[in-house]
Parts: sequence; C-alpha cells; structure tokens
Amino acid sequence: MLKEEQRDSEVRYKNPHQYERYVTKHFECMRADGYQVKISERLYYRATKDRKIEQWLEDNLTMLPYCMKSLSDLVLVTGGQIVSCICHMNNYNNISTEICATDRFSQGKRSEGRTANRSVIRTTTVSEIEEQVRYNSIFWTPEAESAGFKAKA
Repeated sequence: MLKEEQRDSEVRYKNPHQYERYVTKHFECMRADGYQVKISERLYYRATKDRKIEQWLEDNLTMLPYCMKSLSDLVLVTGGQIVSCICHMNNYNNISTEICATDRFSQGKRSEGRTANRSVIRTTTVSEIEEQVRYNSIFWTPEAESAGFKAKA
C-alpha cells in the first residue's frame, strides 16, 4: 500500500519544459484552430512538483475542446460569432478566458463595421466557463440585445 501511495504522489516529469512538450503533443486543445490555450510557465513548474496540480491541469485540458464547442454553440444561438478566444491557465484553480464575438447577422454591414464585444471570464475549472457564459456573459440575452445581437433561438 505504501508503494502505491508513493507512486500516486510522484509526478511524471521533473522538468517543466519536458512536461510542456508532453502537454502540447497529447492534448487536442493545444493544437486547436478555433481558440488558443496559454499555460503559464509557473503552472507547468508547479504541475511537475505536485501530482494534484498535474491532475487538475490534465483534467481541464481534456474538457476544454468540449467546453469550447459548447461555448461556440451558445454564442451562435444569440446570432453571434466568436472572433477570438484565448484560455489562459495562469495557476492552479485560476483560468481566465478572453472571448471576442461579433454579431454575424448584421444586415447591410461589412465585417469591418461589425461591433466586437469582449468578455473576460475568470473561473477555477474549465467546466465553469460554460456556466459563466450561459448566465453572466455579454453574449447571452438580455445583455446580447443591448450589444446588438439578434437571438435566433
């Protein structure tokens, strides 16, 4: 039992750069086209020292593609389109997601004339991003109406 507990407490990588290469290679969200994921050097370092932080990071990276798909779908329902999305994983339990969206149903307007709306969502896990967008975002009705979005739901 003691050896099993010791093995669970050990981390796979001693070097943050080696761990960063592993994360980039093995997690789909790190190679996504529709959004960016930026992980701080400090978080990579801490993940190499603490199995709990490593597990938190990997769990969130696994959930991120599903969350971003859901986020995109939510914005589409309001008649919007995500222009850019950057998920910053700054530290353990500290995620900041910057979302910029426009009204894709603007009539008679060229894309340069569209109003872009930006929102920053701060959460402790990836699963909370969707919750925040669903209930507290500028991209959801009634805030969306004042931002020029036309809900198509």
